[in-house]
Amino acid sequence: MASFVALALFLAAATTQLPSHGGAFVTTLPLGADIWVDGAYVGRTPAFVDLLSVGKHTIVVTRTGWEAQSATIDVAVGQVVQVSLTLAHAGTSASHDLGELDVRGSPAGGTVLVDGKKIGAIPATAKLPSGYHIVTVIGKPDERSTRDVNVYPDTITTVSITAGEAGGSATDILEPVSSYIPDPAVTVSGSQITIKYHNNDLRCAVGSRAYTLNGKEGLLSIAPAMLSGKLYLPQSLLQHLSGR
Repeated sequence: MASFVALALFLAAATTQLPSHGGAFVTTLPLGADIWVDGAYVGRTPAFVDLLSVGKHTIVVTRTGWEAQSATIDVAVGQVVQVSLTLAHAGTSASHDLGELDVRGSPAGGTVLVDGKKIGAIPATAKLPSGYHIVTVIGKPDERSTRDVNVYPDTITTVSITAGEAGGSATDILEPVSSYIPDPAVTVSGSQITIKYHNNDLRCAVGSRAYTLNGKEGLLSIAPAMLSGKLYLPQSLLQHLSGR
């Protein structure tokens, strides 16, 4: 009898210790934006926001000189919601202002891609709409590095990238989803991405490497990105989904 009572007390204590909250991981492009959850300041991106009550919450990110962005999330017990937001310059239309990108680095003669398109070899320059672009430098077949680069209007933005260096992707690059998958097969809701194509069911999120493909979880080589209204995913994943 005493053992039964002890077991009952243990189970009751364990039940009361179960988490009654969830959390959110908030990131922005660019980083360093202030985060407000339901009107309360909680920190700067990237940041993990814990102890959120179950249910809907409104997240607002702000940064001086940039337009505020917001998202509504639904928090479940013990779950972490991924939130990734892209900021736009306040009072400007980045797509209409041009800047110049100057890519340097190594190896000399390495291929330079911007938003998945080749612009030349190191050193390479190109006129581009101001704002964030995905720049990839390719050396040998197994040496690649990818960076998000902010091109400023009416000036030259110089970056140095070494193929295969730490922090880059040595095996993959980001490419536009529209180059591989028809629009009707792609659904984007906030940061959440769903692609149903060729009997494949992909679930992932902008800014997060975690994904689920046909019910199996995994990690992407590069996190998906949304730039200038276009969705980018790792090339290897797009080739798999499209059957190329």
